[in-house]
Amino acid sequence: MKKPTLAIGIPAHNEGKNIGSLLESILKQQQTFYVLESVIVVCDGCADNTVSVVKEFTQNHRYIKLLAFNKRLGKSVALNKIYALCKSDFLLTFDADVVLERSIEIELMIKEMLRDDKINLVGGRFILVKQKTLMGKLSYVSFVSFEDAFLKLNGGNNFFALVGAASLIRKRLYKSFTYPKATISDQNYLFAMALRIDQRGFRVAKDTRILMRPVSTFNDWRTLGARSVVADKENIAHFLGKGILQRYYMPRSLYFKSLLKWFFKTPFYTTGAIAMNIFIRAFPYRKAVHTDGTWDLTHSSKETIVSEQSQD
Repeated sequence: MKKPTLAIGIPAHNEGKNIGSLLESILKQQQTFYVLESVIVVCDGCADNTVSVVKEFTQNHRYIKLLAFNKRLGKSVALNKIYALCKSDFLLTFDADVVLERSIEIELMIKEMLRDDKINLVGGRFILVKQKTLMGKLSYVSFVSFEDAFLKLNGGNNFFALVGAASLIRKRLYKSFTYPKATISDQNYLFAMALRIDQRGFRVAKDTRILMRPVSTFNDWRTLGARSVVADKENIAHFLGKGILQRYYMPRSLYFKSLLKWFFKTPFYTTGAIAMNIFIRAFPYRKAVHTDGTWDLTHSSKETIVSEQSQD
């Protein structure tokens, strides 16, 4: 049986601290079930050392390609460029601030895609790195308690489960659309496009271990919340209509059970996480999101990740 071909796309804006670690982890991946054809890095107006870090990899690995925009145009523009350049059977996009913990992560995502020809989109499962600050620990509990709920909701086939930092896309999906100008909710737009082809066309590769660093400062949490809690929904409704917001429904009983589980595990940090989430909803930080498809960056989530930092 012929192995499917794979391209990897990485949109990056000022990711010099971690993109080298991501590329190193990609180079270590096993290729039993696929053939890696290219790695395309699009630097979106980078003002740090991202370009120079990637260039070092292009010198030793010809299939790693670098494209650099002169100014920041937004993640959706970078993704559109990657989609246009890619010709492989599958496209796997990564945010530049993650790392693949083991050599089997991509294979696990490919295997999930190959289970059923109706599957057009597979999301990765994320493991947060260890946190030392109070706000970082609250952020960790906030994520894992919500993850417990969204992985159970509709078997994991829901908007929340596609985090967007690792998305495996079948060719018939990534060639079927482009992101509208000023899209900030790219993962939600991608999920909606997958639903148009097949309502059952999304899966989460639940056994993957893709390392991600949560925000660990008060200001970064507010900045992230401005986009993920408020602006994402407004943005997707603008392009696809308010009816799409029905897909954002999370049953209170399901989420409450998850919070209760984590409260018994760690009552202090769960209570703090709940308080922070109430605060960012009551006092949204709207200045963090712009009208051109860009947003203010968080800084505490951009530090270098090493595999030893994983937190179960």
